[in-house]
Amino acid sequence: MAELYEVTVKTGEDIRQVITDYVLEKGWESVYVIGAIGSVIDMSFTAPIENTLPLRTASTPCNGAAELVALTGEVMLRERMDPALATVYTDTTNPLFVHLHACCATAGGHMMGGGLKTGKAFRAVRVFMTPIQDDPIA
Repeated sequence: MAELYEVTVKTGEDIRQVITDYVLEKGWESVYVIGAIGSVIDMSFTAPIENTLPLRTASTPCNGAAELVALTGEVMLRERMDPALATVYTDTTNPLFVHLHACCATAGGHMMGGGLKTGKAFRAVRVFMTPIQDDPIA
């Protein structure tokens, strides 16, 4: 059974950067982000803008503080990513492909979500993940 790991994103820290740094520090090649809990601020989400491929996306900001309702995704060495996503995830300076989806709730119970483009911890965010081991039998 895979082990569960936790990293805390502290007030003002960038969620994607903390996850990236943690995975690099551990030396993992592939990770599944299971979930997270906490409060966030200044989130921005991406989503497809049309029903065709290649994928084209637009960003939607979620300004101010919110409660993180869901966070899931995958982190892997860039060379393992689906080549079709290279046009959407163009940051070639990061050795990792960080592919996260999130949802948050703002005042009044309004929900926003999509591909996590940017976002920071408001108070704190606890992120839970597990490394994926390549199956030697496959």
